[in-house]
Amino acid sequence: MSGFLDLSPRDVLKRELSDPTSPSSVALTATYANYANLAKNPDSIIAGAVTVDANNLITSAAVVWPDGKPGTMTITSRDANNAVLAYNITYGSPVIKTFTQPAITRNAAGAATNVPQIVVS
Repeated sequence: MSGFLDLSPRDVLKRELSDPTSPSSVALTATYANYANLAKNPDSIIAGAVTVDANNLITSAAVVWPDGKPGTMTITSRDANNAVLAYNITYGSPVIKTFTQPAITRNAAGAATNVPQIVVS
């Protein structure tokens, strides 16, 4: 087995991040958990170009995460009243993570009755 000093910086980082109890892995997990909370309210990270459709409804928007990384929010589903049901927000360019809001359930009046947690992939 090679010693710590025999490893490349990349191998050291891979080893550090593969241990869920390492300080780096814990910090990264906390960062993505915080970013998932931001993805629940994307208005707080939209910054830049916004694309709308013929009805002036947002279809996508540029985002900037707190660490300065860019991303894109894309609306993936709307109900008959045009309320947003689902969307994705990317993190990084190239994409490092994607935050997905699975479809929200709404009642006949349009009120949200079930809002699933953001999925990070």
